[in-house]
Amino acid sequence: MLRKVVIITVGFVAAAVVYSCRNGKTVDFAAANQAKTYYELLTKEKYGPFVAGMYLPEQIPDSYRQQLEDNIRMYVGELNQEHGGIREVRVVNCVNDSVQPTANAFLMLCFGDSTIEEVVVPMVKHEGKWLMK
Repeated sequence: MLRKVVIITVGFVAAAVVYSCRNGKTVDFAAANQAKTYYELLTKEKYGPFVAGMYLPEQIPDSYRQQLEDNIRMYVGELNQEHGGIREVRVVNCVNDSVQPTANAFLMLCFGDSTIEEVVVPMVKHEGKWLMK
């Protein structure tokens, strides 16, 4: 199973590289790099800064912010139990919208038990800063 995931992932990355080179366009990885920074906060158990990286209304109740942090804490706890936690976060690709200030960041989460998972993180640029949707 792991071998299939690795083969599919390598194929996806290779296809993305070939596609981007073929079109002669350079890919703007700013949104993906910011998404990676946010996910790396989870490896350090910094849930407040992770939630601060979400695109939310400027004013939300403290109780709601705490619920978001608690949900992230539980998610990371499950990853720690099931997979030995997130060992590394890698950027795979970034697809930017040509009209709206949005992007989809493709990240690879590498876990302590040697499994990997690719996640897509929708991003939006708000007041000059990339935030997770």
